Amino acid sequence: MKKFIFCCYFFSFVSNTIFCQQEISNIFGFATSNTFTYCDLNDTNFFNKVIRLNPKLLRFPGGAVGNYYHFGGPGYGFDFEEIKKYDAGKFLKRSKGLVRSAQKKGHKHDYIDDFIKLANATNAKVILVVNMFSYTDDILQMIRKMKDNNIEISGVELGSELTNRYFFQKGYTIDDYIKSCLYYTKKIKDFDSSIKIGIVAAPLGKKKNHRHNIWNNKLSKLDFYDAVIVHSYPKIIKGTAEYGQMTNEIIEEQSKDNQFKLYANRLINFFKYLFPKEIKSYYEIFNNKPIWITEWNLQMSKVTGNTMLQALFVVNYLLETVANNNQITLTTYHNLGGRDYSGSIFKNYKETVEIHSTYYPFKIISEIFSYKNVSATVKELKSGLFEYKVSENNILKNIIILNYNNENYLISMNNKNVNISSIFSEKLYDKPLVDGKLNTKILKDYSSDLDIVPYSINFIEL
Repeated sequence: MKKFIFCCYFFSFVSNTIFCQQEISNIFGFATSNTFTYCDLNDTNFFNKVIRLNPKLLRFPGGAVGNYYHFGGPGYGFDFEEIKKYDAGKFLKRSKGLVRSAQKKGHKHDYIDDFIKLANATNAKVILVVNMFSYTDDILQMIRKMKDNNIEISGVELGSELTNRYFFQKGYTIDDYIKSCLYYTKKIKDFDSSIKIGIVAAPLGKKKNHRHNIWNNKLSKLDFYDAVIVHSYPKIIKGTAEYGQMTNEIIEEQSKDNQFKLYANRLINFFKYLFPKEIKSYYEIFNNKPIWITEWNLQMSKVTGNTMLQALFVVNYLLETVANNNQITLTTYHNLGGRDYSGSIFKNYKETVEIHSTYYPFKIISEIFSYKNVSATVKELKSGLFEYKVSENNILKNIIILNYNNENYLISMNNKNVNISSIFSEKLYDKPLVDGKLNTKILKDYSSDLDIVPYSINFIEL
């Protein structure tokens, strides 16, 4: 294979973009939807691995489950009549399945207790989702419980994905949403005026008079909120998608290698053009309000889920958010744990926790989210080869090199001693065993030319 040599200048910044120093701890967040139904905190293998992941932010109760959560009930405290009233989709069936699973496991406690245990063990801040339909004091009870347990609240989400069609089919409109937003905002701010509140934005790209545009337009004229909530699921597989999940997939290439090369090129295009354009649009529509991405992942599919490509994607997403999108102040990856194959980091499989390909990449990069006053740059060394430099207080701390290609590259270390951790695979579509491990390489006090192998994540620590 061809090898190309690039020089890394460790004490100077020569790059495409440089941004102001910022606090980035809230970028390294994870949603916990369904996690406590399927993953047992008494399982030390699972519990200790989450602690080693070192999340800085955790989301509760989650997306769809958050819309119907009731404080003090068993599990998520679902009211099936409430779900029937507001949801024309499949959540009623899903909620009953969650309740059956909880009953089978003997869960009679409120999952907020598990969440608090996990937040305290990881020393994570939290973001809470409000049930916007109930008009109760549940959110105040949730906030009070966090404060009683010395857990810092980064923000409150006024619902999740309430612009979706299955709410609209039940008659739920932007006027209903604004009414409940004003009700809960007053309630929360009267209780604690320092708590930041985010509102749900509608997806972009619709025709002028589409209800999504009306939704965004009406909210943009109001100023009671502190941030705008966006969900991000880049679609790289042709076919039909619904609510972040591929429902029908079209295979475009006979060769699996070529198929995944196509997916990789689409991801690169997403990061270079589509992602920054979308964030800029939201930022402008909502008058420069901070953006919270409280769910993000690849559009979920068994084809790309739990692969080396998804491992590259999650690192790339976080780094791009830090380097190029300082309008984004908070993100939570969807999802920490559950029984799904393509979304969650941990999957409970026949009472055994299966670890997916995203775990170790997240674990490697978690270090930078402990830094203070961070600045970052990105440079495309060659098509599909990206170099990110991360500094703390203007001191260069890490270089992360992502290789989407099937070619090797030599990087000169300029005789500087560094530590290097690499994750790589022979194919973009390779999947790990149940332990979540792809190929890895660790080099200590290394000063020679570094061989960047194909399909790899390379974390260089100075």
